[in-house]
Amino acid sequence: MKFTIDKKFKNKSLEEVLKALYIPKKELHWLRMSKDIKVNDQECKLNVILKENDEVYLPDFIQESAYKKSNKKASIVYEDHNIVVAEKPAGQKVHPNDENEHDTLVNDVINTVDSNYVEAVHRLDADTTGIVLLAKNAYMKKILDHMLANNQIRRIYKAHVKKNSGIRKQTIKAPLGRKPYTNIYHVTRDGKSAITHILSSQKKEHYDVLTVELETGRTHQIRAHLNHLNAPIIGDKLYGGSTAVNMHLFGYQLSFINPLDDKELTVTMKEK
Repeated sequence: MKFTIDKKFKNKSLEEVLKALYIPKKELHWLRMSKDIKVNDQECKLNVILKENDEVYLPDFIQESAYKKSNKKASIVYEDHNIVVAEKPAGQKVHPNDENEHDTLVNDVINTVDSNYVEAVHRLDADTTGIVLLAKNAYMKKILDHMLANNQIRRIYKAHVKKNSGIRKQTIKAPLGRKPYTNIYHVTRDGKSAITHILSSQKKEHYDVLTVELETGRTHQIRAHLNHLNAPIIGDKLYGGSTAVNMHLFGYQLSFINPLDDKELTVTMKEK
């Protein structure tokens, strides 16, 4: 991992900085044994005291992902040294279920970016179109996993539902569980906590456009919650949405404060 020391980290040791970034003890111990840590191209140890704008290089404790490259290029929306945001088409899975699978978004991204390590931080259902955040090294994966678990990554979606749906700005707090012997999720008292924020509703000629934010990330959460409100997503065959070639649910926008430099990063899906 490569990064530049922000002013908030000046006069701190590298170990203090990595602890503040939630790098686990196991990885810190591995780094203590390493001889390849560099600050401004000079070898050093974790106890080195850092200055603002120092350039830090950490050797990768995991060199590459256990996935094969595909023969396709991914649509990259944003990329830097440590992260990449790619757009997933409808009908494609985010990541493989086994090492021999090579037609997922992760496989395409590995074939596109200059990194042998690519791991998805979150996922989209196979039928959902939209942007996905991926880490380009295992340190950043740890950092982003922590941020996602603590609701520090905003995920905004667009969903098309039937015209005059009556859906308004609201927060849906309704636990979700899977119906026995099906792949359908529904609201049930015995389900897991699920919170969905409907930020706005806009009327179009043939449908309503909902802007939706996830607070939790349950399987089929938006699809199940909108079905619960009698407004299944257009093209969502599983939940009774009206017929369309693809499901009209889009991973539209991601935003978060990058803890490496304290700058807000907002990435939006490309306009079609």
